[in-house]
Amino acid sequence: MSKTFGLCWALAGTAFLGPLRAGNARIACTVDNLAFLQGNWRYTNGASTGEERWVLTAAGTLAGSSWEAKGPAISFVEASSIAPDSGRIELHLRHFDGALRHAWEEKDAPMIFVLAQCDGDSAVFDGTGARTGEHMTYRKESDGVTFIGNFLHQGKPIRVESKMHKSPG
Repeated sequence: MSKTFGLCWALAGTAFLGPLRAGNARIACTVDNLAFLQGNWRYTNGASTGEERWVLTAAGTLAGSSWEAKGPAISFVEASSIAPDSGRIELHLRHFDGALRHAWEEKDAPMIFVLAQCDGDSAVFDGTGARTGEHMTYRKESDGVTFIGNFLHQGKPIRVESKMHKSPG
């Protein structure tokens, strides 16, 4: 899996962004509204398997980590946080190779996505800076959480969708 496909996953424009679940009113977004993300989530996409974890910290922020593997080899590892910053909720993330030897992003430049919409069962984060036009959506499902990443890779929209299910541990 190339580094453009991380936990972060796929790339595409707004036209590819699925609507929030009908019937849920839009609410003012806070970290508390993202409680549905907490837990250990496992997914399989073709030959790849992965896991994503989110924990509510004592500071009232979310700390996350993830990994993805193809067969016995870890493709990437990701560290994430969701926290208030400058009056908005931001998702910061960084990717590393499977051995943690090389960061994909610049040393002091994590990817930053801003929480644009939420309704208690879903959240949409919009990319900033070089990620403008990209979106990441998390949606609570009856049997887990779905992640949809809409990214742009060399100007081409790419979509990655991962249906994640509760994982023990």
